[in-house]
Amino acid sequence: MDSMQVYRELPAITNQMRKRPADLVGVVSVTEEWTVARHVEAANQIIRNAELPSVLDAGTGMYLNAILMDIEMAPKAPREIREAAIRSAVGAENERRAARARELEMMGAPERGSIWRAQMRYETHITYLRPKRETLDRAIRRRSARIVRDGEGEAIRIKAMIDKGVKIQSQVLGAIGVREMVAVVRGQMDARAAEEEIAARTRRLARRQMRWFDKLARELQEKACIEVAESASRAEVPQRVQDIIGT
Repeated sequence: MDSMQVYRELPAITNQMRKRPADLVGVVSVTEEWTVARHVEAANQIIRNAELPSVLDAGTGMYLNAILMDIEMAPKAPREIREAAIRSAVGAENERRAARARELEMMGAPERGSIWRAQMRYETHITYLRPKRETLDRAIRRRSARIVRDGEGEAIRIKAMIDKGVKIQSQVLGAIGVREMVAVVRGQMDARAAEEEIAARTRRLARRQMRWFDKLARELQEKACIEVAESASRAEVPQRVQDIIGT
């Protein structure tokens, strides 16, 4: 359930090197638009066809909400409106979310129902891994160093595509790790500065994600089985989850 891991050209930068294989990872090119609606459609098809319970490995909160709950999807904006909205959102704390809000406003789209209180699609059990901040920050530091170490080749390929005039999705170019590593290969930033910027942006993203999942856990108290753990150790993750994911 990650909005960036769908892009096949970015396995290192978007952390696709998983111990356990997953669907909806590396499924489209960076030139192709990927939306919440497309992710929901693809995920629901996989879930319906699965013989065993499905594990949703969440990263992008809105993707998880839209799959778990029957949320009405907002209409797709024409390209010229989307581009104008993206320009207007530059500098916002969450540029992608701000751009989406702006394009819906520009289209005069009707107000939708709550993305927190819709009916559940499936019987749902949530294990929310919520590590302490210092633990999370150490993991972010390690991941940021790994992106700088392993992501240069991917950034070189993205730069080559840009230089050839290939249209790459704006959310890709602004993504954590992509923006910094492309700047590195252009000679606009050194590797140390890139690592620091990636870590800082990831910490901000992690805080937003925690606020989102904190709210989701509160809102679904009466609709789903929810457990909160500070780590993914066997002592904290319920046995039924270990059985499903094979750990």
